[in-house]
Amino acid sequence: MMEVGRPAVSKHIKSLLRDRFIARATGLEAHYDQVKNGSVTGAHKAYIPGPKSQVAQERIKHLISSMGVSGTAATAKPPEATRLPAGVEPTIDLHRLDFQVKLIPNPQGGYKQPAERSMEDWEQRGLKPKPGRRQGFSLMGRPEHRSNWGHWEWEPIETDLGTFKVHFKRRWRSICDEDNIELGINWEDWSPTVRITGPRVHLTVQEALTLDNPEGPVGSEVVKIVSKITSELGFTLGLPMHRQKPEYGVLIHDPELAKTIEERRKTNPKMLEVADGITADGSHDLLKEGFVHLDCETPAQAAAQAAPIAAIDHTMNRMTDMMETFRAMTDNSMEAIEEHAVRTTDNISGQLENQLGTIVQQLQYSMEESIVRMQQRFNEWLDQFAQQQQERINRVIVRFEERLRGNADELREGQQTLFDWED
Repeated sequence: MMEVGRPAVSKHIKSLLRDRFIARATGLEAHYDQVKNGSVTGAHKAYIPGPKSQVAQERIKHLISSMGVSGTAATAKPPEATRLPAGVEPTIDLHRLDFQVKLIPNPQGGYKQPAERSMEDWEQRGLKPKPGRRQGFSLMGRPEHRSNWGHWEWEPIETDLGTFKVHFKRRWRSICDEDNIELGINWEDWSPTVRITGPRVHLTVQEALTLDNPEGPVGSEVVKIVSKITSELGFTLGLPMHRQKPEYGVLIHDPELAKTIEERRKTNPKMLEVADGITADGSHDLLKEGFVHLDCETPAQAAAQAAPIAAIDHTMNRMTDMMETFRAMTDNSMEAIEEHAVRTTDNISGQLENQLGTIVQQLQYSMEESIVRMQQRFNEWLDQFAQQQQERINRVIVRFEERLRGNADELREGQQTLFDWED
């Protein structure tokens, strides 16, 4: 049992919440499942796995494999092989978090505009024009032609991931006097597109390898910001979409590649493609020190570039887990197949027995019916045969008696009857 006081536990819980390893359980069922065995009143706070819970599980596995379940100190290990100088732990930054949200269209073919408010009202809500950012401003031409989009800015929004900024644009038109001198600006409809930009989100190599969707927390924060814009400013918005695809950046130490990029930049300012989905540049101005910045399309590519050994080890562990899962699934499937085969065999045997019993019973009934019918036909034939024989005998007796009485037909020459002998 760990001898840790409540203040220390509370401090660790806050740290886990801040790092998004755990989250507060807002659902009633999840809360009840946790407090039903440890709280009489149900007033305890309940927590559920957070967005980075998989990373925590991986770290726990790593600690158990390094230190054992006894908690004794493990032997010192050399630092993991990375592409940075020894002792420097690489990080991966998720950048280019650039989103746009469209206003909902209206039946007239335009877009639903927020309610009309005064400049003071907009400023009280934190939304005001950005100084010096009016596109298309020109003193040339007629005053009514001086109109274009002007940039508005809202107060930055602080989140657990960092600071997000929201950018608006609004149509403006100059108000001029007779001498063509601008007296003011008349603000008109808002642009149908709202832009949201996010900070650089830093990930560890383990997080980039473990998390199924590192961009998920970013999307959740953007949805919250869209809801906040709708509730506080009155804009009716749709779903956010990427203006440009996010990238995963990593800094590596490669003097030869840095020298190649530095020489190439003199003739070709574009980024150097070093592999499929991976480009290199000197965006951090560290080429002279031998450091190169890589932009990758996926977090796995960035992790493999930052810490190749850790990426290979993670891949091997994933393959081992997948093989174990596959073996367990295979064993369960084989058991299910065997049980199903046994049940199927029993069912087939039972069905065969029932069918054979039915067939035998039907044959028995058929044989009995056949014998009865044969007996009846034989009796009928025997009666008919006896009747025919009796009729034949009767005819013979009648002819015989007629002959005895002389009533027979006239005798042929030389024939005599018994009565001729009486004389």
